[in-house]
Amino acid sequence: MKAVGISDIGRCRKNNEDAYYLAEEDAPLQHLYIVADGMGGCNAGEVASNGAIEAFVDYVAEHKEIQEIPDLLTGAFQAANKSVFDQSNSALEFAEMGTTMVAAVVDNGKAYVAHVGDSRAYLMQKEILNPLTTDHSYVMELVKLGTITKEEAAVHPKRNIITRAVGIKDTVETDMTIVPVEKGDLLLLCTDGLSGMLSDEEMAQMLRQKESVKRKAEKLVETANLRGGYDNISLILIEI
Repeated sequence: MKAVGISDIGRCRKNNEDAYYLAEEDAPLQHLYIVADGMGGCNAGEVASNGAIEAFVDYVAEHKEIQEIPDLLTGAFQAANKSVFDQSNSALEFAEMGTTMVAAVVDNGKAYVAHVGDSRAYLMQKEILNPLTTDHSYVMELVKLGTITKEEAAVHPKRNIITRAVGIKDTVETDMTIVPVEKGDLLLLCTDGLSGMLSDEEMAQMLRQKESVKRKAEKLVETANLRGGYDNISLILIEI
């Protein structure tokens, strides 16, 4: 597999509160990918996203031999949540910090995807891009109720309000998706700095181009910045 990770500060923010993890050859678990989007005052968002990923990977290293992948991901999210929650209660400067997070493991012809918040995962198969996650957000709750459409949610003034995040409470509920993958498929993990700037179809058009995984990832970030780059932009693009 080929995988590329990018985290860009964007055009408007003073610091980058996003973080990502792309498993290297000597990593505790091969083909593990994580993207996180931190929130909180001062530098607390940056502390939350990086701390969550560190706790997540530590848990995976300790439990990978004794847990199946779905349980491993769920447990790692709980470990990340506890780490951020404990730190947020340890000092005033970290109060109420938290982070969204999406994580994926590709193993034996399957992609295991878990998420909390509005960082997303997409799978492109046969040139069709399908979302694997549903945002934990105020506007998606309205969509579920039938109050607004997905198209209206994309431009709603309260679209950035999330209803679930890592580290906000002492426990967190994680959503899990397991899908079959094949050679040539593309798996995209990203923060809302990307998905909020480009429509799903616009991302799909870029991913269909006959270019390298690295160049496709770069173009996604470049386009988000051209649209204004109002938020940090982070992604991991994996070619199965």
